[in-house]
Amino acid sequence: MRLTVRHTFVLRSGMRCLALLALSGFASVLHAAEITWTGTATVAARNAGWGRLAQLPDGRWLAVTTRFNEGQPTTLQLSISSDRARSWAPWSDVAEPGRMIDNGELLVLPEGRVLLAMRSLVEGVSYRLHLYASDDLGAHWTFLSTLAGNEAPNGRKDRGVWEPVLTRLDDGTLSVVYADETRADEHPSYNQVVSQRLSNDGGRTWGPAMTIAEQPGGGQLRPGMPVMARRPAGGYLMVFETCGDDPQCPVSYKVSTDGRTWPAGLGTPLADQRCGPHVMTSTRGVMFVTSCLNEVSWSEDSGSSWRTVTPPAWPLDFRHSWPAVIELGPAEIGVVNVVDGAVQIRFGSY
Repeated sequence: MRLTVRHTFVLRSGMRCLALLALSGFASVLHAAEITWTGTATVAARNAGWGRLAQLPDGRWLAVTTRFNEGQPTTLQLSISSDRARSWAPWSDVAEPGRMIDNGELLVLPEGRVLLAMRSLVEGVSYRLHLYASDDLGAHWTFLSTLAGNEAPNGRKDRGVWEPVLTRLDDGTLSVVYADETRADEHPSYNQVVSQRLSNDGGRTWGPAMTIAEQPGGGQLRPGMPVMARRPAGGYLMVFETCGDDPQCPVSYKVSTDGRTWPAGLGTPLADQRCGPHVMTSTRGVMFVTSCLNEVSWSEDSGSSWRTVTPPAWPLDFRHSWPAVIELGPAEIGVVNVVDGAVQIRFGSY
């Protein structure tokens, strides 16, 4: 994106500082808006989906992808990169016999432990969100806890829990946010809500579910697929989709001062984003969002306003490719996407 802005400055004594500040601010916005998409890398070459990345304490990158195995339940593959995500090698696997697992999400704790959240189900029988831990940089995994679940769906395929995302809050509390269909049989009925649970012991046990995004008064709308990120100005921003009236599921966002207390309702719409959003805050204080519309938006004011990057990283238009945006370096981002059954990354400098 290139911005053309015309300003008239009166450069008289006493006004020069104001003019220089205005020019400096303009340069900052222009710099962040110009993203140059460079190359791509393949994390998983075939029969793969849903890629998410995290940087390990030793500087290497760890990726989790879903593996689709013909005639067998899905599994998760962990891959590792030693060259800033440019090349990848298999590292470990997670499987749950008889259960379909997907939507892997990684979080590296300050002490170096790696957490892996996922959804795990037997359709119509058992819906769970599971948490695993690794103390050897993802080479081996141990089951840690169940984040949420529904063991009595009575054959229903629409009473599940989905897409868990972990965040470590400023006080060390672990948060998980997820899409939750378990309130659909209540009165009033909520077709789907965004729920949050908190852990004060590193993810071993979890507090009660709290509804943090819902259709006011109940109804058929389906807020879901939430992702949280810290705001540069403090607090947290959560993006999520709301399906129902629009088949492409518009994206909204909410802001919380502490990551656990959220305003009611369905949030503020975010333009140019649809379905399965993902948000990230860079070390330079720029926030980035992407989604299944395959656009990239950025904000330099902690999410108060957003602009769309032109051209997008992946010119795919709308498709269920489940992208994510990550920071790979001080002035480099990567957009992870599923393209023709492969999980790939497109690199961009700004």
